[in-house]
Amino acid sequence: MSGDPAWVFPVPDLGDRRAQISSGWGSPRTLPDGKTIQHLGADIMFRRRSARDLIAVYPPGTVNGERWYFMPEAVPALAAAAGVVSFARSTPVGFSVVIRHSPDWATYYTHLSSLSVTEGAAVTVGQHVGIIGGNPSDGVHLKHLHFELWRNGTRAGVLDPKPYLDMWPHLVIQDWTPEPPAPPAPAAPRNGRFIYRPVGDRGEPYPEWLRRLRGSSGVYIIRERGGPIVYVGESSADRLYETLTRHFQEWRRYKGFWRGQFAEGNDPGLTYDRASVEVAVKVTAPDEAIEEEVRLIRRLRPRDNLLGQPELEEAPF
Repeated sequence: MSGDPAWVFPVPDLGDRRAQISSGWGSPRTLPDGKTIQHLGADIMFRRRSARDLIAVYPPGTVNGERWYFMPEAVPALAAAAGVVSFARSTPVGFSVVIRHSPDWATYYTHLSSLSVTEGAAVTVGQHVGIIGGNPSDGVHLKHLHFELWRNGTRAGVLDPKPYLDMWPHLVIQDWTPEPPAPPAPAAPRNGRFIYRPVGDRGEPYPEWLRRLRGSSGVYIIRERGGPIVYVGESSADRLYETLTRHFQEWRRYKGFWRGQFAEGNDPGLTYDRASVEVAVKVTAPDEAIEEEVRLIRRLRPRDNLLGQPELEEAPF
C-alpha cells in the first residue's frame, strides 16, 4: 500500500478493482420482526464490471457475491484516520470496532470476521482493524463492510458518510488477483472447534482472551484439566464474561444449583478452583446461545449439569 493522507477510504482497492458503496445511507432494512429501519451508514463492496464479471469466482447468492457486487476473502478493513480504539469486541452482527479520532469524530466498522486491534490501542491511518466478513444475524451472511461516521464522537451524531468517502483517497493492494474461496475443510468432530485454555490461578488477572468476552453472548464448557467435562453454561444477554467468571468466585460455593435456593439472578451457583480447570468458549448471537447450550449438554453430558436431573432422554429439551 502507499500514501499517507489524514483520512482514507476504509476498504483498500484490490489492484484496479475499486471499493465503493454498495448500499448507502437511508436504504431500508427489515428486522427479523418485520420492522423497517433506516440504514445509518454505508455498506462497501466491489462492483462487477458487467453482469457476468467474476461470477464464476464470486457467484451471486453466495457469501462472496450478489448480482452487482462481490467481496473476496481476507480483505482488511482500514482505519479511516489515526485515533484510539474505544471498542473492539464480538457483537451479534459480527466483530465491531469504534475508533475515536478526536473529540469531534469517531468511525464505526462492523461485520468483521476477526479483529486486528484491541481496545485502548492507538492506530495509524490505513492500519488494519480486522477482516471483512458477513452479518451472522441475517440469513445471507454476505461479506461486506458496514461503515459509519459519527460527529461529536458518538452514534447520536451519525451522519451520511458518502460525501466524506467520496473525498478520501484509496489505498491499493497492488498484487491482488481474484481467487475463489478455499473449499471447506473436511468436517471435524462436533466438539473439535472448541479450544480449551486455562484461566489462571486465584488472585491472578484473567487472561486477555477471557476479558475480551465482555459484551458478548455465547456458550462455555468447563472441564477438569486433563479430565471430564463438568459444566456447560450460556449467556444470551451479552454477559458471557460475567456469567463465566462467577464460576471461579469460590465464596459462592455454598449456594444451591438446580433447586435454586439462595439464587440471585443469573448466579450459576457452582464454583470451581481456577487452577484445576480449563475452559472452551463459543461466541454466538444472543438468540442462539440457549439452543447451543442445550445441544452441548445433550451431547457432552457434563457431570454437574446432570446432578439431580432426570436422564436426558426424559428431559424436556
